[in-house]
Amino acid sequence: MSAVNYKLSVTQPELVQRLTFDEGHFSRQTFGDPDLQREIIQLFLGQVKDARNALSRPMTTTAWRFLTHTLKGAAASVGASRMAQMASEWELAGSPQDPALRDEILMAFEAEAKAFGEAVRPFCD
Repeated sequence: MSAVNYKLSVTQPELVQRLTFDEGHFSRQTFGDPDLQREIIQLFLGQVKDARNALSRPMTTTAWRFLTHTLKGAAASVGASRMAQMASEWELAGSPQDPALRDEILMAFEAEAKAFGEAVRPFCD
């Protein structure tokens, strides 16, 4: 399916089946090193904060795809499977110029970011 013909759908059933935080994946990626885990999560949470700010603003399709592609990769690497899937869907759709759709995307992102933050809290102590 080409990006031109792709239709964005913010809520998708397959997202429910993905994990907010795949702890096993994250542990394998970090070799179980608690200091490394803490550092990576803190860096990712900073990236999530930056993405939250960027997602709320209109931007070019190129900028949107760069942002969502970067978020997709970072989320996948830390085990934020659901967030990675959401970012992948948004990347394919291109930059939404409709403010209502951007608000809908931002609300979905914020809900997932909050769920991820709660799931990784034990790694940040």
